[in-house]
Amino acid sequence: MKEGTRLGIGLANQKEEKLPVDEADENKFWTLGLLGKNSAKSLLNVVYFYNRKLFGLCASEHRNLSLENFEIGDNYIRFEENLSKTLHGVLLDLKYEPRVVKHVCHEVGQKHDP
Repeated sequence: MKEGTRLGIGLANQKEEKLPVDEADENKFWTLGLLGKNSAKSLLNVVYFYNRKLFGLCASEHRNLSLENFEIGDNYIRFEENLSKTLHGVLLDLKYEPRVVKHVCHEVGQKHDP
């Protein structure tokens, strides 16, 4: 197995690294109507896209989301992951803390673009 790795045999099975969506692609999604408020599907795409972009959620993590995971303030949105994701009831899991991400939307007193 080590010899195969040295020869590069195992590298063919590795998936390519996914690149983040840049601003031009995001604008294209809005222009094509994939993101928007025109339909339930496009609105759901917005929620999914921004949960991934702002909080780094993976596809499987969206299933277990609830309103309790989010705190919405005047100029921020705070996400705290479920305890059950990282804590499985084993003593070794006590050192893990749930991931908390706080996204500041704008400076206090500044308005969002319509």
